[in-house]
Amino acid sequence: MARARNRCALVAHGGAGSAGRGAERAERRRAMMAAMRLGVSILRANGSALEAVVATVAALEDHPLFNAGYGSLLNSEGNVEMDASVMFAEPVVAAPTPRPGSRGKRAGHAGHFNAAEYSVSAGAVAAISRVRNPVMLARAVMEHSPHILMAGAGAENFARKSGVRLVRPEEMVTERARQRWRARKQQSGMLAAQRAARAAMGHGTVGAVAVDDRGAIAAATSTGGVPGKLFGRVGDSALIGAGTFAHAFGAASATGQGEAIILTALCREAVLALADGSPNAVAREVILEMIDATGAEAGIILIDVRGRIGYAHNSASMQVARYDRAGGLRHLWLAPIATALRP
Repeated sequence: MARARNRCALVAHGGAGSAGRGAERAERRRAMMAAMRLGVSILRANGSALEAVVATVAALEDHPLFNAGYGSLLNSEGNVEMDASVMFAEPVVAAPTPRPGSRGKRAGHAGHFNAAEYSVSAGAVAAISRVRNPVMLARAVMEHSPHILMAGAGAENFARKSGVRLVRPEEMVTERARQRWRARKQQSGMLAAQRAARAAMGHGTVGAVAVDDRGAIAAATSTGGVPGKLFGRVGDSALIGAGTFAHAFGAASATGQGEAIILTALCREAVLALADGSPNAVAREVILEMIDATGAEAGIILIDVRGRIGYAHNSASMQVARYDRAGGLRHLWLAPIATALRP
């Protein structure tokens, strides 16, 4: 039992992109650590990995300096459209702790890890404007509907029936987001608009992954999307396998240029690769593969069933916070991976 308890761990990200304004970095760190403390307290009280990631992400959605929930950036029409998803992998029977160096088979095949030992469930919402905490609605879709993904007005109607808090659309728009939208509208030419969008990426998507004492594994991701995106655009954060994934091997949450994350099924590829590699090695490799395929920028956080943590990105900056029983709670501003050193 002591060995199982040692795997309890949580890691969250606050988005990959530009370094952002220096004056905001201290507050973003404080907000990340406060959100993590909520999730860690759940794990320490023998709560589930799902409860921990949802609590962590919901706290970040409530903070105006993150591009999710209340802090969401605006689309081309000057409105908020948010995406979020959760995925939960729960052991059906006592799953074996993987042996160091062992090579399991990928989900759906026999081997040291057997996907039949875990039941998986997921929920997601896309293009919603009236839900204060999209991650909570994604969880409600998972737990209280026969579906995985709901969008727009239908998702908001389901929120009302499920008891998830609804607000007026204008209550989700911060003055900070409105100012950035106005600045982009004043830009002339496509190149200038693209530069403005890239500059705003530092104000980032949020996500968390965790494993609890029972070996249950969860992931959650939430975003306001690309700043200035076309009305109706849906990104990776709403798509299971792209921006969020959890299975018997571990869990992942992604941030960055959503179209590239979707094209490379980034989180699913990373989690399945945990059968053969450590989280840090896998995180670095999938980001390098994404660069080769798309030339885009993204970041990823990973956790495996043993509670080992990994992360990597190739943008200017990425904020993460991590907890495990060996290292305690820590905050990091990550440097990008050195792509020139690829073997």
